[in-house]
Amino acid sequence: MDTETDTDTSANSNTSIPAHFSVNVDKIKLVDVGNPLSPDAVSMYDGHGLSAQDRLYFCLRQSTTLGHCVFNPGEKIAVRGDRVHFAQIVISGDMTASDEENNFSYGPGSVIGLAEGMANLPYSFTVTATTTVTTRFIPVHDAQQELMQLNAGLRGICRTAIVRTLGLKEIPENLK
Repeated sequence: MDTETDTDTSANSNTSIPAHFSVNVDKIKLVDVGNPLSPDAVSMYDGHGLSAQDRLYFCLRQSTTLGHCVFNPGEKIAVRGDRVHFAQIVISGDMTASDEENNFSYGPGSVIGLAEGMANLPYSFTVTATTTVTTRFIPVHDAQQELMQLNAGLRGICRTAIVRTLGLKEIPENLK
């Protein structure tokens, strides 16, 4: 999982309230523009106090180039240990995620599998829809190709973010 917004730090499975990750969709709904990169949109972002994460979510939600998926309550969005073929950006809905020790709840703005997929690693969590979940998806193979075409500086920033997100001690071979 890759989102850090609206975080409750009680992620331990021994607690009754799992950590929750989500953007503030109500605030984002206040920005009603067609082109998320237009000067009007940028002005509205500032006027409504949208964070960088909120702005990125808004742009991805509006994207016409990314495909979309719908998961019904109870459906698995990701299974811990399975290979990642598509990273999912959650547009709407709620889900739970768990590994061997922790439970989390996720909402809009969460990203499932991007860091793992970019590092050629399996999903770290099993993620199950608790409500109807709509996502935009990114084919991991395409994202890996784009990463390799970036200039060395930007590629290094992305590589560092992936390593930190996953808590790796070494850079995966495919990212060197």
